[in-house]
Amino acid sequence: MNRKWIAAIAAALALLGIAYAGSPYLAARTLRDAAINADVETLDAAVDFPAVRESLKSQVSTAMTKRMTDDPAMKGNAFAGLGMMLMPTIVDRMVDTFVTPDGISALIRRGRPGAAEPSTPNPDITYRYSYVGMDRFRVRMVDRKRDDPMPSLIFERRGLFSWKLIRVDLPDDMLDKRGVTTQ
Repeated sequence: MNRKWIAAIAAALALLGIAYAGSPYLAARTLRDAAINADVETLDAAVDFPAVRESLKSQVSTAMTKRMTDDPAMKGNAFAGLGMMLMPTIVDRMVDTFVTPDGISALIRRGRPGAAEPSTPNPDITYRYSYVGMDRFRVRMVDRKRDDPMPSLIFERRGLFSWKLIRVDLPDDMLDKRGVTTQ
């Protein structure tokens, strides 16, 4: 009887470990399936929208500030200062418009942010999964055919087995060359 209890406890601990380590893969798969199926309720439950908005606002503001300060046409331009003053408001509205269940769905389907969404997901996108820490998990979107930079999705553990999308990391090339909304 004693060996049966030890075996049962060992099996339960092994299952708990597998569930603990495998839960972010399930969360990422659930988010992807919800995006493909346009399941707004599941997307709403899987994404921490305020956290994603703040992370994107920071990234876009930094990229736009860099672009404006590095642009030779902006040096000496009387409206450059006005543009710098209005930029936070513009970025806030742009990101708030994008970070919605439909916007996240489009990002996951297409591999880049933007308003237009095709009816079917891009079949060339594949996903690479990795732990960033015990409570952080990264899903890198990769286009198998093209060498375009693609976003990464960062998940954070919320509880023992649940995860939420808290950040979308846009590659520098995507922000610098194409801009966030041009494609």
